[in-house]
Amino acid sequence: MTKENIIKVIKDYECHALPASKNVFTGDNITAELIEKHCNRYGINCQGEQPLLIVNDSIVGSFGGYGWTGLMITDKALYYKCTKDSFLSGLIAFSSKGIVPLEQVQTIAIGNHDACLGTAYVGHQLVINNEVIGLLRMGGGVEFDDKAISQLNHIFKAAR
Repeated sequence: MTKENIIKVIKDYECHALPASKNVFTGDNITAELIEKHCNRYGINCQGEQPLLIVNDSIVGSFGGYGWTGLMITDKALYYKCTKDSFLSGLIAFSSKGIVPLEQVQTIAIGNHDACLGTAYVGHQLVINNEVIGLLRMGGGVEFDDKAISQLNHIFKAAR
């Protein structure tokens, strides 16, 4: 995956006025505050990087980063913070975060809905290079955001 491909696909998506999610941020929708929040949650210094796509701002019920998940793709890397994909994640939300250099990202997709204990929505699988990384919430509400899933999978598939 390259920076140029991602930029082109995002612009094509926006030009065709396809359904956009309020939880997926691109272009002018990426504010300095949003960048700072994501950099802090990933524990990184992202100065000198240009964010191209960000998933999630705030999630109801998360506090101090606990229960919050997100994704940020910059011109250099993909950063994520996900909840562990486990049956018990609906009770205890252990999270993991990571960084994948952009040139090492071959494929990315939003996978299956969580199969956690209980009825609460925990997230959808984040799949990078055909490996399930963890659960990424699609929005901060009680229910998941169908538009976010559709928009992200469209962008990710086209950017290969």
